[in-house]
Amino acid sequence: MTVASRIVRAIVVLGVLLVVAFGAIAPPESCPSVTSADIQRSSQAAVDWFVRNQYTNGAWLYEYHRNDDDTTSSEPYNDVRHAGAVMALYQAAEAGHPGALRSADRGTEWALDRLTERDDWAAVTVNGRTTTGTTALLVAGLDYRRAATGDTRYDDVMRKLGRFLVGQVEPSGAVLAFYDTGADRPLPNEYSKYYTGETYWALARLAKTFPDEDFGSVAARVGTYLATARDDKEGYWPPIADHWAEYGMSETLPLSDAELAYARRQAELWGNQARWVQQRFGPWGAVVRGGDVFRGGWYGVMNEGFTGLWRIARAEPGLSDLQASIGARARCIAGLAVQEQASASDAASARNPARVEGAWFFDEGETRMDDQQHALAALLRTQAIVEAGVPDSDDDDVPSVWLWAVALLLALNPARAAFGVPRTGREITWLCLVGGAIGGLAVCIFAALGDPLLDALDVSAPAFRIAAGVVALLAGATDLVRRPPSPDPALPGRRAALVPVALPLVARPILLVIALSAGADQGVVVSLGAMIVGVAILTALSTRVSPDGSSGRTLRWAARLLAAGLIACGALLTIDGILSV
Repeated sequence: MTVASRIVRAIVVLGVLLVVAFGAIAPPESCPSVTSADIQRSSQAAVDWFVRNQYTNGAWLYEYHRNDDDTTSSEPYNDVRHAGAVMALYQAAEAGHPGALRSADRGTEWALDRLTERDDWAAVTVNGRTTTGTTALLVAGLDYRRAATGDTRYDDVMRKLGRFLVGQVEPSGAVLAFYDTGADRPLPNEYSKYYTGETYWALARLAKTFPDEDFGSVAARVGTYLATARDDKEGYWPPIADHWAEYGMSETLPLSDAELAYARRQAELWGNQARWVQQRFGPWGAVVRGGDVFRGGWYGVMNEGFTGLWRIARAEPGLSDLQASIGARARCIAGLAVQEQASASDAASARNPARVEGAWFFDEGETRMDDQQHALAALLRTQAIVEAGVPDSDDDDVPSVWLWAVALLLALNPARAAFGVPRTGREITWLCLVGGAIGGLAVCIFAALGDPLLDALDVSAPAFRIAAGVVALLAGATDLVRRPPSPDPALPGRRAALVPVALPLVARPILLVIALSAGADQGVVVSLGAMIVGVAILTALSTRVSPDGSSGRTLRWAARLLAAGLIACGALLTIDGILSV
C-alpha cells in the first residue's frame, strides 16, 4: 500500500466516524434564546387559554383536536389534572397574571363541591374515586393562593386536606394512592408513580404555613423514602425523573446527603431528556430523533424538574457545581416551549381560535388540559432563572483527567501499534519518536479544536462524550478480534516510513475523534500528556520486543488487554455522557 493510499484511507475512516458522531449520535442542538418578556407573554397566553376554555361549573376543556374542532375526550375528565390546573393558575396569580386568580377559584369550587369529609380530615372524591394526588395538588394550590392574596378563608379546609395526606403516608414514607370511602380506610398496597412526590410537596408547603401541625416530620419521612427507597420498593426501572420530588426538595432545604445524591441523579435524568429534545429541533434532528412533536406537558415537567433543582443548587453547596448547567438547560427548554406554543397568528386560521391560541399541540393536532398546566407552571418557575442572568454552562461535571488520559492512551494502544512499526534496524527509535511526535501533534490539534468546534456546531459536550464513548467501544471491540497491523516492507526510505507511524498507528482516526471530546472537557494538556506516555511506551516496545515468537504472542495478549480496557473506558464515557446535565 502506497503512502498516499494510507493517508486517503485514514482520512476516509476519520470522515465516516465524524459523520456518524455529529450526524447521528451527537447531532446539533437547537436552543432558542428566551427573555423575561417572552416568558411573561407566553405565561399570560396560557392563562388566557384556561380562562376562555373554562365551563360554567368550574371544570376546563379537557382534550381538544384542532384539525376537526373536536372536544371529544379519549378518557374521562381527570381530577388530578384538574387540581394541577388549579395549582398552576394560583402560581400565575402569585406572579401577577390577570385572570388567573378568578379562574383558579372557580376550579377550586369545583373540587370543594366534591369533598369527602370526616371529623378531622377531608379529601376530594370524584366519581367514587378518592385519589391522594388530587388532594395534594389542590392543597398546594390553595397554599399558593394564601401566599399570593393573604386571604385565610381556606385555612381550615387546607388543614383538613393536609391531615388526609398524613393518613395516606405509611411508616416507611411510602404514600398510598387511594382511599376506600366504602370501607373507610386507605386502599392497601396501591401506589402511584407521581402521588408520592405530589404529597411530599404539599406537606412541605403546609409545614411552613401551619408549623403547629405535624406536617413537617411527615414530609421529611416522604422525602427520605423518595431519595432512598421509592424506585426500588415500587419497582421503577429506569428510575423516575420526578418533577414533583424536585418541587418538594426545593421546599425542604437543607437536604440530607442521601437527598442531595438523589437530586444529582434527578439532574442526570432530566439532562438526558433535555438534550434529546434540543437535538430534535436541530437542523436534521427530525431525521435522527424522530419527527414526532412533543406535547406541552413534556416541556413542562422537564422544566418543573430543572427549576426545582436550580433552586436546590443555588442553596446547597453539594449541588452548586451543576447550577449553571441546570440553569442553561431550563432556559433552553423554556425557549423551545415558547417557540412551540400556538400564537394568535397560528390560531387565526383555525376553526376555533379561542381553543387554539396559547395551547401546545402534539401528534394530530391534539392538546390536553395538562399540557397547558405543566407548561404554564414551568414557565413561571423559569422566570427566576432568566432574571438571574445565569451564565452559559461550562459543564463542570465532566469525567476526571485520569479517565480521559487512560482513554486516550488505550485508544493509541502502544502494544498493538508496535506491530505496525517498519523494521529498519537502528532507525526504529527515530521512526517512533519523530512519527509519534507528528501523530501526537495531530491529536493535540484535534483536542484544541474540540471546544470551539462543538460550540460552532451547537453540539453539547455531554452529547459528544456519548459519541466518543461509542467510538471507543466499537474500536476496542474491533481491536480484540482483528489482527494487529503489519509493517509494509515496500515503503521506500525512512521519511516514507514515518507515515504509518504518525497517522494509522499513533493518530488513529478513532483517537482523533476521542481527542475532540477530551479537549472539549479537559483541554489540550491531558491529550499532550497521554501522547507523551503513549509514544514512549510504543518506542520501548518497538525497540525491545520482537513481534515474532513467544514475545510476539505476549505482545498480542497485551494489545488485547488494552483493547478490553478501551471497551471499559468507552462504556464509562458513554454512561457519563448520558447522565450529564
